[in-house]
Amino acid sequence: MAKVRIAWVIGFVLVVALSSPAFSQEPIRIGINLPVTGPVAKFGVMDYNSVIMGFEDLGLKKIDGREIVFVSEDNRGDPPTAKSAEEKLISKDKVDLIIGGYTSAETVAMTGTAEDLGCPHIIVNGSADKITEKPNKWIFSGPRVPAAHYGGALWSLVDEVIKPKKVALYYENTDFGTSSAKALREGFKERGIKLVFDQPYESGAVTFKPMLSQVKREKPDMVMAVSYLTDAILLAKQSAEIRLNVPIYMGYAAGYTMPEFADNAGKDVNYICTTTNWDPNAPWPGAKKYYEAYLKKYNVKADYHGAQGYAAAQVAIDALKRAKKPITRDSIREALTKTNLMTVMGKIEHKEWKDKLGHHYYNQGLPLTYVMQWQNKELKVVWPLDAKTANLIFPAPPHEKR
Repeated sequence: MAKVRIAWVIGFVLVVALSSPAFSQEPIRIGINLPVTGPVAKFGVMDYNSVIMGFEDLGLKKIDGREIVFVSEDNRGDPPTAKSAEEKLISKDKVDLIIGGYTSAETVAMTGTAEDLGCPHIIVNGSADKITEKPNKWIFSGPRVPAAHYGGALWSLVDEVIKPKKVALYYENTDFGTSSAKALREGFKERGIKLVFDQPYESGAVTFKPMLSQVKREKPDMVMAVSYLTDAILLAKQSAEIRLNVPIYMGYAAGYTMPEFADNAGKDVNYICTTTNWDPNAPWPGAKKYYEAYLKKYNVKADYHGAQGYAAAQVAIDALKRAKKPITRDSIREALTKTNLMTVMGKIEHKEWKDKLGHHYYNQGLPLTYVMQWQNKELKVVWPLDAKTANLIFPAPPHEKR
C-alpha cells in the first residue's frame, strides 16, 4: 500500500509540475545542426537562413505561452562533429526538436544519435536512401528527397527524347554518390541501355582529365554525373578543355543546381542539364515569394537546398501548432507522424512506402522532381513539358562550335 501511495504522490507531483506556470513558461528549444563553416558552408548557410526565414515569415514566436528559441550548432559538414553537436543539443541544451543535415554522411551520424537519444529530428537535405529506410521512431524526412528518386523526371525524358544507347556514369565516392549511382544503374539496366563507363571518383581531386579522356574514348550518347559543387565546376571546365562532346551531359542535382556553378564555370555550364527537386517557378504556394525574399535579403539566388530549409521550417511549425499540450518531444513526434502539408516544396506527408527498386521508406514523403538546362548561364526548366520555362536544346552543339 505504501508503494502505491508513493507512486500516486509522484504522479500527482509530476502532473502539477507539468501544468504549473513555471513549466509552461519554459521556452520551446529548437536545435539547428548545419554546416555554416567549412567546405560545404554555402549550402549550410543557405539552409540556416531559410529555416530562420520560415519562422520569421510565419510569425511564430510563441506556442502555448512558451517562447520559441533556437540553439544552433556548426557541424562543418563533418560526421563526427555532427554527431557530437546532436548529442550536445539533446543532452545538454535540452532541445525539443532538431532541424538539420546537409551532406548524407553528416545526416546519417546525427539522425542515428537523435534516434538513440529520443529527440524528433526533421531532415533538411541529406539524401542517402538508408537514412529513412530504417523504421525509426524519431526521424522524419521533412522536405528531403531520397537519392534514388532525384531523377524522377529524368526517366521520362530519357524514354521520350534522349533515347541513348550508350551512357557514361561517374559519381563521387560518398554516401550520396553511391546511393545515386545505384538507382541510376538500375534505371539504365531496366531500359537496356549500356553503361560504357561506370566508376566512382575521389571528391576533391585536382584533375579529372584522365577519367574524362577515358569517357571520351567510349563515345557515349549521354554523360550522367553525380557531384557536389566544387567537383561539378572542375568537371564542367575540364570536359570543355578536352572537348568531351556528347549529345547531353546530365548532372544529378547537388552542385549542378547551384548559382555558384555558373559563377565559377562560366560559359562551360551552357547546355549542361540537371535533375532538381525544386524551381522558384514551380506551382507551389509561396515558392516564388520565398525565392524573391531570399534574393532581396541576402543578395543570393536560393536553389532547392534553401527551399528545403524553408519547407523544413514549415513542417516544424505545423507540427508545433498541432502538438498536444504541454508540448514535449513526444507530442512533437506524434504530430510529425501526421504531417500532411503543402509547402514551398510541394506536398509533404510523412508516410511508409516502397519503391520498385526495393527501398522501404519510413516517415518519408513522395518526391517531385524536374529536369533543367543551363542556357546562357541561367537555369531553365525543360521537363516535364507542363512545367517548362524553355525548350530543351538537344543535342548540345560540340564545344568547338559554342
